[in-house]
Amino acid sequence: MIYGMRQSKILLLFVIIAFFSISCGKKGAPTLRASEKPVAVKEIWVVHRGDELIISWSYPASERAKIKGFYIEKTEVKSKESEVKSHEFKNIAFVENNVERFIDKDFRVNQIYLYKIRAYSLRDILSDETSVMTVKPLPLPEKPTDLKYTLTDDSVRLQWHGHDKSNKYNVYKSYEKESYPFQPFNASPVTDMFFYDRIESDRKVYYTVRALLDTDIKDEGLPAETLEVNPAFFVPSKPAGLSYAVSEKNVYLIWAGNPENWIKGYRVYRQKQGETGFKPIGDTVTPAFKDDVYLTAPAVYYVTAIGISKESIPSDIAEVAPVIEK
Repeated sequence: MIYGMRQSKILLLFVIIAFFSISCGKKGAPTLRASEKPVAVKEIWVVHRGDELIISWSYPASERAKIKGFYIEKTEVKSKESEVKSHEFKNIAFVENNVERFIDKDFRVNQIYLYKIRAYSLRDILSDETSVMTVKPLPLPEKPTDLKYTLTDDSVRLQWHGHDKSNKYNVYKSYEKESYPFQPFNASPVTDMFFYDRIESDRKVYYTVRALLDTDIKDEGLPAETLEVNPAFFVPSKPAGLSYAVSEKNVYLIWAGNPENWIKGYRVYRQKQGETGFKPIGDTVTPAFKDDVYLTAPAVYYVTAIGISKESIPSDIAEVAPVIEK
């Protein structure tokens, strides 16, 4: 009995020592980072596009893991004379920390709105207020019409019809139909009703154009109908200047090179006397061809330019008579 009590006391002593070792052990230096305010959002941009106000902001990538997300705050200005500090902002949305854009559809044109964005920490602490973005969406210009393209030697020329000479334009480009990036393809607003882009010979490209008022928030109207540029439909121009020289065993053909830089080469066709129709006899990447043939009767040649998937119409023909031995 005494032995059992002694064991119990020893066990209790070990428990007490362990408890104080854990509760009084070194925990590391205390830190205030858990209670620090998150970094404030410093830059806000707003774009008025169609029926949307698109609010974007920047935030350091190294700080995003330290916050839960962002509160979007908004207020409506009742009069031009009122001060920003007199307005009561309301939270209109909360977005997670990996989001950097919010779309607001609750607005009226010619009405002034104020926006600000605040970061929200993992410990539920709000950042300091950002600078306030003032927005006044204006009535939008009409959408461009008759969007089409023509090919030049080395580019695609887009052109369209606008409804107001004071409008500018943004061009949007995509490799997926009806799925355009947020940013326009042009670096700055286009002042003319045409735009040049390089030819892409290996895939379809889609374009649309929006008219805009070149305001601080780029009031952009609705997009023009999507234009598909499919290189499979590109047709080279007709080769010109076909001429020849003939010897006993060869016919040498030469012509002017096509101006298009996207053609693959040329195809030569020949019809000998007595044959039905022209037959292809070879391809070449240069505007010259040697036909290793011994002509005993007249033959007729023409050349086509080879496009991405289509050939041009035939060149003018060259009628070649055989060399007569003396």
